[in-house]
Amino acid sequence: MKYYIKYILQKLIALCLLPFHLLPIRPNRILFLSLEGGSTWEYSCNPRAFCEYLLTEAPGDYEIVWLFREPEKYQFLREKGIRMVRHFTPRGLAYALTSHIVITNGGYLTWFPFRRGQICINTWHGSGAYKRLENDMAGANRASRKRMEYSARHTAAFISGCEAFSRLVIRGAFLYDGEILPIGMPRNDVFFSPACDERYNRVREELGLPANCRLALYTPTFRPSGTLQEALPSQALLDRLRERTGENWRLLYRTHIQAADTTNTVRENNWIRNVTSYPETQDLLCAADLLITDYSSILWDYSLTGRPILLFTPDLEEYTAKRGFYYKIQDWGFPLCRDARELLEALDETLSKTTSDASAHHQALLGSYETGQACEKLLHFVRQA
Repeated sequence: MKYYIKYILQKLIALCLLPFHLLPIRPNRILFLSLEGGSTWEYSCNPRAFCEYLLTEAPGDYEIVWLFREPEKYQFLREKGIRMVRHFTPRGLAYALTSHIVITNGGYLTWFPFRRGQICINTWHGSGAYKRLENDMAGANRASRKRMEYSARHTAAFISGCEAFSRLVIRGAFLYDGEILPIGMPRNDVFFSPACDERYNRVREELGLPANCRLALYTPTFRPSGTLQEALPSQALLDRLRERTGENWRLLYRTHIQAADTTNTVRENNWIRNVTSYPETQDLLCAADLLITDYSSILWDYSLTGRPILLFTPDLEEYTAKRGFYYKIQDWGFPLCRDARELLEALDETLSKTTSDASAHHQALLGSYETGQACEKLLHFVRQA
């Protein structure tokens, strides 16, 4: 019944938006939007990375428009010549239906009736092939499949960061048979440029941290319950890092955009900071000297730095049974830690290594397309569209 209600609502929306079809599509107008939710900033992710590349490499060539839930939050963008409009207002809908190019990391595509002549490019908000997505899980519902089919019909091109993501996620779970751009993720270009080192220092300054401190970043993925079976042993982790390296360490943690409850994730103090509301995840990845995650695709991005990664997975058996993976997690190449003891032991071993063999193995396993030229190649595609 829920599926039929959503189907009817979708048709009603399309009908109500018909008057906007009288407005001409503007050939040089590019609309940007990023997923909403939680306390995150919408000016982020792949759309932000490509937008900023446009401002630098093609100034004045395009009219740039962003859709925001709270445009007043982003007034600093006016100085860059960016037009900001609010979601689901007559003005916002008009821009959504008159932009020749639409750059999104998933928003709107599953329900919005974009017009023929509009070029919608899905950059998505992750790469790699890790936990199974809904359409690839046992008991996937019909509504999910229909949403993906609708999205696929309204997508002109899909960006991919690796062969596994193209084959298993885009062609598989997303049911997409259109054009794939094997160019890497625009937000990951930073890891191939001097800007990564600049952000390493800038994050410390913005967070008010000592310039010489080392940073461990903890990023658990989303769980329906919002809680973990076992909290990260944060203080023991920091003590071990200081003991082994003789350096000053801080722990940052960032919860998933959809996480409902983070009370047992990590408790803040002078050495531990919650950076969930920090505007850009990629800046934090540039700043981190060590990543601790679990099944999150954030490890794909961070693996491009060649820095250490640990997988803290106390609920691995349960997660495997309920969700499952595209590749066995044991094959990902990173230390797998089921509890606090294993995490600290793996930390000792990881800190003793000076090479990035684990990351190189992981990139080869999934068939990386990342070269640091995603924005450049996407601009070439946009100019030809």
